[in-house]
Amino acid sequence: MSKRTQAALNAVMRLVLATPLLHRAVSGRVLVIDVVGRRTGRRYRFPVGYVRGDGELLVGTGGRWRRNLRPGEQVKVTVARRRRTMTAEVVTDESAITPLYRTILAGNPVHGRYAQIRHEPDGTPDAGDLRAALARGVAVVRLRPAISTASR
Repeated sequence: MSKRTQAALNAVMRLVLATPLLHRAVSGRVLVIDVVGRRTGRRYRFPVGYVRGDGELLVGTGGRWRRNLRPGEQVKVTVARRRRTMTAEVVTDESAITPLYRTILAGNPVHGRYAQIRHEPDGTPDAGDLRAALARGVAVVRLRPAISTASR
């Protein structure tokens, strides 16, 4: 997909997610993450698919936007029209990503087709497909609620 087409689709999805009635159709599967460019300092807003898992949100992505995330960085995320501060972690290690992708594939089978990752009958991601996806730049962005460091 061209950059121009992707930008147009992202704009439409951000609009849908911001609309009181329309967001209900997709907000259980799509969130908007605010990412600040490392070199430019410019803020970008990306709609991305997500799956809930053990108190965190998991985003499987091959998008370049994740390269702007620094380890442990706090980001703003809009889920179901509510803005939250979350801590982002980009996971690319095969042993760490396998159980995360198991959760993603169970919660969002469409993502498996998009990322070209099949799963075994027990739900485990196909090891060869996962290695190939990692080689193509696929990663998981793990989003956890940010812990406030403000003094009380």
